[in-house]
Amino acid sequence: KTPLEVELKLLKRIPEPYRVHAHHWLILLGRYVCQARTPQCWQCAVAPYCDFKAKTPQPKS
Repeated sequence: KTPLEVELKLLKRIPEPYRVHAHHWLILLGRYVCQARTPQCWQCAVAPYCDFKAKTPQPKS
């Protein structure tokens, strides 16, 4: 509900050594993989840790 609440939850999940770069990685993840309208969950490296179920089916080759 608040930015502080989000930050505290992220701090619980992101290991200390990765916190310096996590901000940029999350931005890139949202820009290219976890897009609001068409998330590409099958390409997501953090999908096993995600609290949301896959929203889009994997495309057929």
